[in-house]
Amino acid sequence: MILHRWLTQETINQLMGQIDREQHLLFYSYLTQRRENAQFIGQYVDNHLTAVLAYISELPFPAFSFYCIKRQEVFLPELIDFTRAAFRLDKNVTCGTILCECDLQLFQSFGLITGNPQRFLTMKHMDQAKLLECNRAEQIKEEEYSEVINFIQNGGMRFFMRSEIERCPFLGIKDGKDYIAVGGFHFYDTQLVEIGNIITRPDYRGKGLGKLLTSQLTSIGKQLSADVYLGVLAENQPAVHVYKGLGYEAIVELSIVDFTLSLS
Repeated sequence: MILHRWLTQETINQLMGQIDREQHLLFYSYLTQRRENAQFIGQYVDNHLTAVLAYISELPFPAFSFYCIKRQEVFLPELIDFTRAAFRLDKNVTCGTILCECDLQLFQSFGLITGNPQRFLTMKHMDQAKLLECNRAEQIKEEEYSEVINFIQNGGMRFFMRSEIERCPFLGIKDGKDYIAVGGFHFYDTQLVEIGNIITRPDYRGKGLGKLLTSQLTSIGKQLSADVYLGVLAENQPAVHVYKGLGYEAIVELSIVDFTLSLS
């Protein structure tokens, strides 16, 4: 028998203790840093939890994280239908998530993926000696948040959430009074840190500002947690090269995807 229900706090806590966070960093963030804003729907087959779809509404699009527990017992169409009804989402709305290869194939088999998946690397910092000593960037002040949020959003940072700049340190580099590069974090606590939202104004790119920001942010993150990560599109080889030069190594390859809740 297939049942769907909201996960209890007890079940969420159990998942936190079971999950391989490096393999499922996005879902781990829903269980931890994003937990207050996340909602979890579990699929149960014969009373055994087989899959979870977690949802947050802070982004400009419906943002999900999918976690598969027993792949051979996942009934994705039923889970999608229940999720769409539970959150009252239009079946043609475009949603976003990040999937491993097996989960990508599962979503593709039901015609849910729209557009082309983008290969995405999770990188972990491994070599402290490769960080730069320069501390040119300054911490962004609260009265500058609106300016910086506009800077990030205008730069096309799709996964940025206002709550991140409110709870995590963000750094910026200025030319005169204007920001020309900014960066911060997605996750920031003692368990793990993930750097994100690094963007340089187009007319200042190629000058090493992103490298300076990434190095300085990594140093800040290392003071809080030994585990510091970042994500980058695999096709962005210049950025991958920069991150490797700062001591990062790719540990997981995933896919950023858009998907619909309309089954073929």
